[in-house]
Amino acid sequence: MKIFMDTEKPIGPEVAKFVAKVLDRLAQGERVFGNRSLLAPTARLLDEVQQELEDVAGWGALLWVRLERLRERVLREGEPRHDEDDGS
Repeated sequence: MKIFMDTEKPIGPEVAKFVAKVLDRLAQGERVFGNRSLLAPTARLLDEVQQELEDVAGWGALLWVRLERLRERVLREGEPRHDEDDGS
């Protein structure tokens, strides 16, 4: 079972995918809101950003718990073999 990131693989494709997704979200926002976000009161935009960061922090906490449980499993069961095929 392979559970760790492949360190031999370049990150370029994932970064390109991330950038494409951000650009898509910006385009969606423009279609829905037009330029209202550019004209919105700064305090409202700050509230929006704070709420988004709270969401990101919440998801980060959930992911941290999952990683901690994975770490405990690795400590309990031992390191996975890196030459083992995970079936993908």
